[in-house]
Amino acid sequence: MKKYLAIDIGKTSLKYAVINEELDFSDKGKEYISSVDSKDELFDTIRDVADQFRGEVEGVTITMPGVIDTKKGFAYSGGMYPWARNIPYAQMLSDHIGMKVAIANDAKACAFAEMGYGSLKKVQNGVLYMILATGIGGAVISNGQLLNGEHFGAGEFSYMRGDYMNRESTEDMFALACSIDGLSRIVEAVSGLSNLNVFRIFSKVQMGDELVRQGVETYCDMLATYIYNVQCVLDSQRIVMGGNITDEPVFMKMIKEAVHRKFEDARFKFIREPEIRGCVFSGTARMIGAMYNYKQIFEE
Repeated sequence: MKKYLAIDIGKTSLKYAVINEELDFSDKGKEYISSVDSKDELFDTIRDVADQFRGEVEGVTITMPGVIDTKKGFAYSGGMYPWARNIPYAQMLSDHIGMKVAIANDAKACAFAEMGYGSLKKVQNGVLYMILATGIGGAVISNGQLLNGEHFGAGEFSYMRGDYMNRESTEDMFALACSIDGLSRIVEAVSGLSNLNVFRIFSKVQMGDELVRQGVETYCDMLATYIYNVQCVLDSQRIVMGGNITDEPVFMKMIKEAVHRKFEDARFKFIREPEIRGCVFSGTARMIGAMYNYKQIFEE
């Protein structure tokens, strides 16, 4: 059975694991990176990790921040890594470590996991939202393929604007309005409470706090508006959502109800309501998606 070395690159560290074709994980580990300014340090660290599994794995598959041409292995940007700009990243790393290398944007890797093995499997037209602490990562599936866009920016939902009258502010930007931080702000405003992180909100909803629940419903209605707008453009069969918010069944139920209300209340009934589902994968999504990406590039 084939095995692959998956590496998820973050700001101060990289996580790695060996994954086989049945999605079994082994040899998990973590290495720290002292500086985002040093390509040599990062590449040397990856080489040291890869050396442990040389001859055991088919190759190395990377998830990383930035604007990435996955098929060509080209990084137009590398997120917080300033040197990773307009470079053939995969080929450079492959030359450095002496193994095949595939790379993918970290949010897009989550989509690959769902496309290959999860809620977007066999879906021809769909959307993935990852509701993160400070933004909305995502991806668009069109005709069974990941949609990159002309500048590899398709699925950058964070920057969508919601209130066309509020032209000088960014408060209506999707990333600020509907991230986990946005949830906390809305619930605090409605309930009059303070210091509400997502876990405290979960707890208070479960205990029956009506004002907190009203705040969550307000948040869900706002989220449903953005979902409706995206559906007007993409006409998706299924929208898949992930992140801490959607890990809680009662929240997913409230999101589905808000989306249904939005489509039911629409004056014009031309836009079809998409199916809403949660992600199959959470903490392992990037690495599983990285393996799927490697197989698509080198084995299909």
